Amino acid sequence: LRIPVIVLQVLTQYISITGIALPLQYLNFLRAVDFMSLDMRWLTSPGCAADIDFYGRLLIATLAPLVITALIFSPRLYLCFISRRRPAVAPKLRQIVTRDVNAFLVFTFLIFSGVSLTVFETFACDKELKEFTGNIYLHADYSLQCSDDEGLHKKYSIYAGFMVVVYPVGIPLMYAAILWRVAARQREHGQQPSRLTSASSFLWSSYEGRAYYWESAECVRRLMLSGLLVFIMPGTPGQSAVACIFAFVTTMVYEKIRPHHDSMDMWLYTLGCVIVVFSMFTSLLMQTRWVEESSEQAIGSLLIALNVLMLVMAVAQVALVYTK
Repeated sequence: LRIPVIVLQVLTQYISITGIALPLQYLNFLRAVDFMSLDMRWLTSPGCAADIDFYGRLLIATLAPLVITALIFSPRLYLCFISRRRPAVAPKLRQIVTRDVNAFLVFTFLIFSGVSLTVFETFACDKELKEFTGNIYLHADYSLQCSDDEGLHKKYSIYAGFMVVVYPVGIPLMYAAILWRVAARQREHGQQPSRLTSASSFLWSSYEGRAYYWESAECVRRLMLSGLLVFIMPGTPGQSAVACIFAFVTTMVYEKIRPHHDSMDMWLYTLGCVIVVFSMFTSLLMQTRWVEESSEQAIGSLLIALNVLMLVMAVAQVALVYTK
């Protein structure tokens, strides 16, 4: 189900970044299936409920995953300490740790683009109101100034800079390091499985050996289609046009490499790319007022149909896997 998850995350985050309208029935559909995106934005929902500003949401979004990671591994660290006194427990403990590592990798996959987007939004300031108010405001929260006298934004920008290293940069690099190590061990020992190979199967099992690196490349694609857009002509047709270019170019790269070894995954990924490109292009046309109301309804219905087809294909694929 990772392909539909990525598509829904990209679409919902693109709408959040640009604030651009899409056909109304399509927006309602995306809101209805937003829970399926699993991008963990519930981590920042307490900020909205308690009327916390963007800086509070930034802290929640970046620190909560670290706490959850600690909760995943802390019990195992305790068991590792115990196993030193009871060597017979060690083999079973290694199996449990392998499952925990795989769960951690899935967790980082789910939070990656959402947390990265929040971190990048710290640096996106709106200067257009400066000539009227004399102030520069934070684009994600106009109650906050980027030029405040207390230097609050500067402090949080420094903090966000560290979080850039942890999330938008750190997660793809972690994936790349793990995948490189797995590939190196497979070259040395052939197909003989290792604990690292089993623990990291989420990152490589869907791809051909020649494209073992693809999950790291996919992280870059997700950043291009979401977080990085906050810096590119925000709120203008130019931002939407660049998003369309990014979506089209990354689709062409995928079609050139075709990293998936399963044909169903290929079809699903290609369909997801079509949905993303078509959705972004539709938003560009609507922003420039090239779409009439009757055409808007037809396009919205078509986009919904494509999304439903993608979800049905994904569920059917899961059913086939479990049947086998």
